[in-house]
Amino acid sequence: MRALVLILVMVTGGTAWAQQAADTVAPEGAGAGVLQVPLPLAAAQAAKDAGQPVESHNWMIAAAHPLAVEAGARVLREGGTAADAMIATQLVLGLVEPQSSGLGRGGLSCLARRHKR
Repeated sequence: MRALVLILVMVTGGTAWAQQAADTVAPEGAGAGVLQVPLPLAAAQAAKDAGQPVESHNWMIAAAHPLAVEAGARVLREGGTAADAMIATQLVLGLVEPQSSGLGRGGLSCLARRHKR
């Protein structure tokens, strides 16, 4: 019985630290000099890194890669709808992170609309 418990602890014990270690690793696109991010994105990233909430008065884009965020933001800046921006963001994510999203992979999209009264 002790041997079984010992084996179980050895097999599952190492996985407990995996998520904590992954949280400290920066995404590939976040390296210095890799991508020139606009000032609002840099300010939002600095607030996020400091543990502060990030707010917006008009619109906001969130994605796993800065190039996908920039694609969605560009669509909105040029007058596109939230649905247009969501599609552009997802298409870029499929390009820059094909292992994580795209055909045959998992994906999540959220579109929130403000109700007009």
